[in-house]
Amino acid sequence: MSASLPDQPAAAPPSRRTLLTATIPAAAALIGVGALSFPRPASLGEPTGDTDLAAAVAPHLKGHQRVAVMLRDPSGATRFAGFGSSESDEFEIGSVTKTFTGALLACAIEEGEVSAETTVEEILGERASGSEVADATLAELATHTSGLPRLASAMLWRATTAGFLHHDPYAGRDAQTVIDDALASSLSGRGTSSYSNLGVALEGQLLAAATGTDYASLLQERILEPAQLTGTYAPITPENLRETHRRGHGVNGLRQAAWTMEGQAPAGGICSTAADMMTYVTGMIDGSGPGAAAATEVLHEGEDKIVAMNWFHSVLDEEADTRLIWHNGQTGGYCSFAGFRPDTGQGVVVLTDSARPVDGLGAGLLTGEVAA
Repeated sequence: MSASLPDQPAAAPPSRRTLLTATIPAAAALIGVGALSFPRPASLGEPTGDTDLAAAVAPHLKGHQRVAVMLRDPSGATRFAGFGSSESDEFEIGSVTKTFTGALLACAIEEGEVSAETTVEEILGERASGSEVADATLAELATHTSGLPRLASAMLWRATTAGFLHHDPYAGRDAQTVIDDALASSLSGRGTSSYSNLGVALEGQLLAAATGTDYASLLQERILEPAQLTGTYAPITPENLRETHRRGHGVNGLRQAAWTMEGQAPAGGICSTAADMMTYVTGMIDGSGPGAAAATEVLHEGEDKIVAMNWFHSVLDEEADTRLIWHNGQTGGYCSFAGFRPDTGQGVVVLTDSARPVDGLGAGLLTGEVAA
């Protein structure tokens, strides 16, 4: 696993077996009622918020420092537990960004600006002529079935060295360069799901082109403002980072540069907070959020992979057709998980400023394997 690429722990959705049989330690019992009355890893920040939830998740956070967890129960009530963080602290969400790009696709379809079957060439015109990806559809880009590689070939060396230098591997490649990278790429395995950051970056840039704007502005206008997600934004370049941004930590504990990702931002460049992310997830659960259809409208269903508009579906019970709808994220110094269960209305957000995956914890809170 390379820390220089988002979502390396889950390039494909975990299987039902992975979700249901992964060994997850039992929650630590409370010794008292105070936030300091349960064991926690030495490096983990001071606990705040819901004491029971903090006690349940702390054993799963070895090696982490600042963490924010929000849990929505079937009644719609939410609980927060933080470690060195509050509900409004800013985190990089990595490839959970892809779900926002999916929401933008759903919005554009609702507006009649594109359809799921709109092709790259229909948006870019002659610029795409002769490219292997010219007839790929937005649906294929949103489900990782276009055949585009995970990264453009021009990115490979930078991605390799960035991990050692603690840099953003995507810096210096703007929107037009990313489009050119995709147009120059050869396709492989088209029709089968193969995780592609390049494909989702292209998806986001095509939506911006189709609506006559840029990705950050489109995101702000159609998702963030209507949902009142004031702590969420796509900085695109380091100069646009808010003062609230803090550098995260690699697996070795060293500080990492912020990943703003420039032209690749639709695949992983958003910063957000636990409170905003729970508002966003709730909008997916009850259908009130802009572009909520992105989470539930399945565009690809293979033998072991079910993908909506950039959201993964994992079947928990085939007979009852109960599902976990989710996405994870990773940057050089952060990891994230957001998911929900349509059958119960439960939702979860886990954000950490360490490049240590929290997928098992997030899924476990929704399946009951982490009792909170």
